[in-house]
Formats: sequence, C-alpha cells, structure tokens
Amino acid sequence: MKLSYRGVSYANEPPTLDMIDGDIGGKYRGQAWTVRQPRHIPLPPPTGDLKYRAVTYKTSTVDAVSAPPPTTPHSPYRHNMRSEVAQTHRDHLYKLLEKRMQAAQARGDAELLKLLENESKQLASLH
Repeated sequence: MKLSYRGVSYANEPPTLDMIDGDIGGKYRGQAWTVRQPRHIPLPPPTGDLKYRAVTYKTSTVDAVSAPPPTTPHSPYRHNMRSEVAQTHRDHLYKLLEKRMQAAQARGDAELLKLLENESKQLASLH
C-alpha cells in the first residue's frame, strides 16, 4: 500500500496473519458477519532481565502465557464442589425442617407435625 505524509511517499505492508472465522456471528442490517480471530498469536521474545526495586523479572516467558488446564464437566474438582454444595443444601433443609417442627409443636398442630415427620423421612431416604 502506498501512502504519503506531508508530501513524502512511502510503502506500508501490513503484516499478514492467518485468520479463522469464529463461532460467533449474525446479521446486522441485512449483512452477515462473523468474528475473525488470528490462528496463532506469535509471542514476543523475552527482553532479558529487568529490575524494579531490586527485584529482577522478565517481561514475557512461555510459561507465563501457557493456557490453564482444561476443565471438563466431569473433572474431580467439579465433582467435589457439587458434593459439598449438595451437602450444604441438605443441612440447610434439615435446619429449616427442624424449625418448622418446633413451631408446629409449639402451636399443638398434630397434623402438620405428622406431615413434617414424613418430610423428614423422605429427606433421610434421599441421602
């Protein structure tokens, strides 16, 4: 591409990147569009050791840019988190049920107390 600035002509060749079409897209005012992303992004070379307040560091390394391990819906971490959430939920349900049973006993409502005891048995059978 030939350009000029204040009468001085020069040629500019922008770097070419291998682009891929992303999954995101749609239509806007009748025109189809998709998000395009570079296939790979080159890493800049490390600039060497730098120092800030007597602490040395490097501006870029391959380790700092590496991707985190992929998480899957069936990973052990997610399974442990689900079981902890389920246990917390069950504990909360038991506490609420206990309060409701105490309130039913205080009112002398035998029918409600019987229903709440059945609910307690159902919760115990789910665990």
